[in-house]
Amino acid sequence: MGNRRKIGVILFLLPPVAGLIAWWFIPPVAQPESYHAFADHRRILGIPDFWNVISNFPFAVAGIFGLRAFRDFASRLLFAGILLTTFGSAYYHWSPDTPHLVWDRLPMTVAFMSLLALVIHISFGAKLGRALLLPLVAAGLASVAWWHFSGDLRPYLLVQFAPMVMIPVALVFFEIPARRELWIVVILYGAAKLADAFDAQIFAVALLSDHTWKHLLAGLATWSIFKWRKAVNSDW
Repeated sequence: MGNRRKIGVILFLLPPVAGLIAWWFIPPVAQPESYHAFADHRRILGIPDFWNVISNFPFAVAGIFGLRAFRDFASRLLFAGILLTTFGSAYYHWSPDTPHLVWDRLPMTVAFMSLLALVIHISFGAKLGRALLLPLVAAGLASVAWWHFSGDLRPYLLVQFAPMVMIPVALVFFEIPARRELWIVVILYGAAKLADAFDAQIFAVALLSDHTWKHLLAGLATWSIFKWRKAVNSDW
């Protein structure tokens, strides 16, 4: 193994290891109730928070196309998670509160972890990718269950953000086919999370809340995932 790849392996493992260590030192993180106070509450066609609900449609497009295009188990889990995010997120935004948020986050963790397993599959080999797929997905689901029953967000935050650091490391240090599409995924998702931090300001300028833009940007990211998976076209 060359020095560059050794450095890549260390940096790839650093986010989850650092996150698990930090778990012991950072106190439990609660879900702030202010999270549900979105700027745009307009009811249109009888649908409350219309734009936050309807802007989940791009997830359905990517999910359906992915399920039709791929037959391997990892890709089906990935695009099933994306498709189910459409309904989980719409359900949450129809009546935004912490209990409904569980159904938004469960399918998202399936998508996060399945994508990470596919990247591991390509970066480190099919055997490791297959071996880690179900444990990673189970860890993602367990992080939401932990938060739901304990009120502690720490495991979920690790599951959500660690892959978005690990994947760029893989793109820099390992041979990832069609890397342009995967970089687009990282950039769009990063932009979506950034938009999430400026709700009222974005609503005042763009007439749609940050969460609507977050959905649209993240939806474009899922389409880039589809394009990346299509370009890679490797057997699981």
